[in-house]
Amino acid sequence: MNRRMHLRAPWVSRVLILCGFAAAVSLAACEEKLEAGAACPILCAQPNVTLKDTTVEAIAVDSSLPGFPPIGEESPLLLAARGDSVETRVIFRFDSIAKTFPHPSAPADTVVTHVDSATLRIVLDTTTVVGVPGLPTSPVTIELYDVDAATDTVAANLLPLFTSSRLLGSKSFAPETLAKDTLLLPISTAAVLDKITNGTHLRIGLRLVSTSSAQLRIHSGTTLRFKPATDTAVNVALLSLTPTDTTLAQLRLDLADYVITAKTVIPPANTISVGGYPGRRTYMRFDLPSRIVDSSTVVRATLTLTQFPVRSSPSALDSVAVYPFPITAGAIVTDIPRLMRLVSVNTVAAADSLRLFPADSGTRRLELVNLVRVWRNTKAEQTQRALVLVMGAEGERPAIAAFFSSEASSALRPRLQLTYVPTVTLGLP
Repeated sequence: MNRRMHLRAPWVSRVLILCGFAAAVSLAACEEKLEAGAACPILCAQPNVTLKDTTVEAIAVDSSLPGFPPIGEESPLLLAARGDSVETRVIFRFDSIAKTFPHPSAPADTVVTHVDSATLRIVLDTTTVVGVPGLPTSPVTIELYDVDAATDTVAANLLPLFTSSRLLGSKSFAPETLAKDTLLLPISTAAVLDKITNGTHLRIGLRLVSTSSAQLRIHSGTTLRFKPATDTAVNVALLSLTPTDTTLAQLRLDLADYVITAKTVIPPANTISVGGYPGRRTYMRFDLPSRIVDSSTVVRATLTLTQFPVRSSPSALDSVAVYPFPITAGAIVTDIPRLMRLVSVNTVAAADSLRLFPADSGTRRLELVNLVRVWRNTKAEQTQRALVLVMGAEGERPAIAAFFSSEASSALRPRLQLTYVPTVTLGLP
């Protein structure tokens, strides 16, 4: 027994000596590295990274504006009759209808002297969009009016033209018939012939009538079809010649069809808002504290908003999404409407969003992960420290959400919470 103990003792001693030697070498190496520089990732303890939080009223500008999508760029076209909350009309412009047509049994084009079976063909967008009301569940009637006017992109000039004396036709639809996508709306043959004969514009305004809240989404590409003779028919594509300046080709194309608003919800003063119809966007520019921006790395930002309840909003009790998008223009651009239009809206790829109910109130927190990433990778001169808030399904769902602005009382104003790391410099003294 004693012999075994004598044999093992030297072995244990050797192990202890080796361990002590290794530890001493490691400490010496680490000490040498720290003195020489700031890189000893394996053997040396790393400096502690301290995250700091601060909440600031850093809103330099916050402004909300309607008009999105811009007139003529709506896709699809929203035809809505939603009671006291929102009502829209859709305008189709046939500014040029040929006075002749090719007859199969005539050697030359034949002058149109007769119009029969005139119909307006519209195609509905029946795709399912999350948060957007589907097809009506009650019968609806679509009415067609002659809305030819000298200034016909201004709602105030067009709405008075929706009168019984200018009615061109109407048709009622049961809910189940709307699922077939394509609708044929009868239109006064006498009115079409009069426009062709006199060479005047045929501009048609659609109005939706229903005993309950309803809306339809209509694709562009509407056509007019009529028979100038019993054995042939003519299709007329939608065409606008306004504005007359031929250099504005894209605008002329856009204004072939568009939406005007007859009734909408107006958010109260001292609020900022998103959504509604026409769609509203909010621009917010931040004046970040230099003590943080110049000497720290911002790793997270949270926008705190106080929601104002809009109980008169369409779909006020349905969940909606609000998305923040960065401003990629430089600080030299100060035109807010232009900045709002320059934003690339892609809610599918958006990393940040806030879900809420328009009728609710209270504090809402919107994480700005993507925004911080953009700020961190670019200079303020290249990318403004700003964002634009946009409602999901803009132009298709007329729900509106509102928040108290920077003009409200201190407790209700927007605030920005910043999480940052003070800059740590390691190296030679």
